[in-house]
Amino acid sequence: MASLCAAFSSLSVQPRQLQTQKSAMGGQRLVAAAPQRSVAVSAFVVEAKQNSLKRQRTAEKARLYNKSRKSEIATRMKKVFVALDGYKAAPPAAEADLAPVQVLINQAYQVIDKAVSKGVLHKNTAARRKARLAAARQNVLIAAGLYTPAQQ
Repeated sequence: MASLCAAFSSLSVQPRQLQTQKSAMGGQRLVAAAPQRSVAVSAFVVEAKQNSLKRQRTAEKARLYNKSRKSEIATRMKKVFVALDGYKAAPPAAEADLAPVQVLINQAYQVIDKAVSKGVLHKNTAARRKARLAAARQNVLIAAGLYTPAQQ
């Protein structure tokens, strides 16, 4: 028993430090700090540098791919809006006069839907952009007197 007491007498026990942490509910609570320990490692340090470099390369490729898809969507939408602005000066006489614009709208829809399927755009964003195109076409028809919206 004496040898056991002698073994423990060389150890120094210090009281744990208390730290305050903010809780999720907005208050504070006291937490005992973990004791400081040092571990000697005589091996080597492995860095996950290769993984991070590959991740950077793939992220850059994806960024450029997504950028080109989004740019194509913006270009197609702009072509539709420019074509519809041309009808403000000279309104169409019939709905068939908007056939070239309808072709542009269909192409824009196709590009937008493809971007959603590839994960470039969220489906709600795509729906909003398609609605903008349809509303712009409908406004031209209303201005020309070829369409009257239903009263609610």
